[in-house]
Amino acid sequence: MPDYRHEPWPGRPTEFGDLSPWTLEQTEFRGVSQEPVHCFPVILRGRLIGYLWASESTDAAGFYPRWGMGVAGWEARGAWRGRLQEAWDAGLSAWEAVQFWVGEPEDPRGGGVAADAEGQVLPDSQDVYRLTSQYRPKSQPAEE
Repeated sequence: MPDYRHEPWPGRPTEFGDLSPWTLEQTEFRGVSQEPVHCFPVILRGRLIGYLWASESTDAAGFYPRWGMGVAGWEARGAWRGRLQEAWDAGLSAWEAVQFWVGEPEDPRGGGVAADAEGQVLPDSQDVYRLTSQYRPKSQPAEE
C-alpha cells in the first residue's frame, strides 16, 4: 500500500490562487450598538410598525419592527435595510442616515418617520429592541 503521508495533498488551498475577492471590510451599518442611540417611531398607514435608530458616535443603525407586526414588520425591515444601505453607499454616517430619512415620504412597505416625530435617546440598541415589545395588543386588525 502506498504511503501518501509525505506527498503533497492534491487540490490544496494554495492551488486555488489569490482569494482576495473575499474581504472582511465592513459594507453596511452595524446592527447593534452599546453606545447611546436615537430612535424614531416608524408609521405605516397610520400604525406604529417599529423604530428606526442610530448611534451618533458609532457606525450602527437599524430598524426594529414592533412586536406582533408579522409579515408587515419583516417587509418594513427589508425596506429600511435598503434605505440604510443607500445612505451607507453615499458615505453618510449612521446618524446622518437616520436624519436623512426623517420627514421623507412614506414607503409603501417600510412606512416613514414624520418630520415632526419626537425621537428618544436610549442607552443602547438593545433598549430599542425592548421598546418594540412594550406594546402588545390584545388583537391585531387584519393586514391589508
